Amino acid sequence: MKRNKVISAGDAARVVMDGDPVAISGFVGIGFPEELAIGLERRLVETDSPRDLTLVYAAGQGDGE
Repeated sequence: MKRNKVISAGDAARVVMDGDPVAISGFVGIGFPEELAIGLERRLVETDSPRDLTLVYAAGQGDGE
């Protein structure tokens, strides 16, 4: 059975648990999974979870501003 490993940003945000390390790629604003970050923030504000995450990345993340 073939499984699809591509999921929405909202679904990805729902599988992150308290204390998880989150590894992302991208360089500054290029390739940064912004929708995932927004989904994680939205979930944190609404449910107070996930907390105490560790972000692992190769270079500074964000929109470059």
